[in-house]
Amino acid sequence: MAATAESTEPGPAFLRGVRVLDVTGALAGPYCTTILSDLGADVLKIEPVTGDRLRARRMGPDHRSIPFDLTHRDKGSLAVDMKSPEGADIVRALARRSDVLVENFRAGAMARLGLGYEDLRPECPDLVYCSISGFGQFGPMRDAKGIDLIAQAYSGLMSVTGTTDGRLAKAGFPVSDVGTGMWGAIGVLAALLRARAGGGGAYIDVALADSVAAWSLWEVADYVATGVEPAPLGTAHRLAAPYEAFTCQDGATLVLGAVDRAWEALCAVLELDLRDDPRFATEYERFLHRAPLAEIIQARFARAPRDHWMGLLRAAGVPCGPVNGIGDILIDEQFAARGLFVHDSERFGEPTIVNTPIVADGAPRARGRAPGVGASSRAVLAELGYDDQRVAALVEDGVVGVPDAGATTGAASARTATAASAPRAAEAQK
Repeated sequence: MAATAESTEPGPAFLRGVRVLDVTGALAGPYCTTILSDLGADVLKIEPVTGDRLRARRMGPDHRSIPFDLTHRDKGSLAVDMKSPEGADIVRALARRSDVLVENFRAGAMARLGLGYEDLRPECPDLVYCSISGFGQFGPMRDAKGIDLIAQAYSGLMSVTGTTDGRLAKAGFPVSDVGTGMWGAIGVLAALLRARAGGGGAYIDVALADSVAAWSLWEVADYVATGVEPAPLGTAHRLAAPYEAFTCQDGATLVLGAVDRAWEALCAVLELDLRDDPRFATEYERFLHRAPLAEIIQARFARAPRDHWMGLLRAAGVPCGPVNGIGDILIDEQFAARGLFVHDSERFGEPTIVNTPIVADGAPRARGRAPGVGASSRAVLAELGYDDQRVAALVEDGVVGVPDAGATTGAASARTATAASAPRAAEAQK
């Protein structure tokens, strides 16, 4: 399988030599394979001849496809119509040369193309095959469409997210998509260990709804212990207090987590004498009376700016921190030291890249920019034994897309014979 053309630095060696077929769209699947790529795998994006739909999600005055670029960095691109017999044959041949295949079509869609796990297994006994979907490959919700917002609601997350007056809210980040991508990557890595040890391939089935519901540890514990349905708490914690956000004199907000060992230090910083108040005598009592406690603490924080309080609290060993905006985190010194956000337009084609948050031996993670549509098509097909004449015929028939003459990598468009020849595979995606 052709290596990506845009890489400028080696990444961590953990997955070097691992070949991944990325048959995904939207966010969960691409994020899964981006993690694998950042860990050193060679990832080939399989996309429709007309290009992945996420390429059309353009932002800013210059109409860049930033969402696609951030989730497809350092991957190759083969533009192919998988619904055509010739296109399916190409993907099948690539699967025989790959270690991993990740797909996030709707349940059963890949099998209908003859590219399901059981279809490929006889020829690819060591292949790790990961399917990502809204509700998984079995169960009564198997065929239901699943998206991030629906998964947040179905999993119970939305029922406990929002304000104390009952106004619900979704998580500000697409946690269902991103979390499922992470679970998919974890499953793939575990299965690769078994495959490399001679145990054969594996089928990994991860779902958006499962991924978020699996994070309900505190809320499940609360419900099992009390029998009371957990409700939204704003920024407060389910089991501890004071543990929430407070507004300071300058309008800025800080969050505070003062568990038992930090309680006396907090009282000293705020000059509060609450030691004889039975409502706050123990951690459990403070939790039961968290509302009046929050009012007392809020009144003190309103007397001085946020940075004043954070300096005193940190010096006293009380956990606290600012509520940052997105603009804040992009210039934050801690994140800069960790290399979480990379600002390098020349290297990545975008002013900022969000790195995979795994620091390993100081090696870089994100390595290169996203590919243009079909940027790797000719090289991949040549590796499979297709000569120029046969490639030209596939392009003419709309089975394969290649970059237009004169287009640059990272901004290329695909060429098709007619609009009617555009692939329909994207319709089956999650």
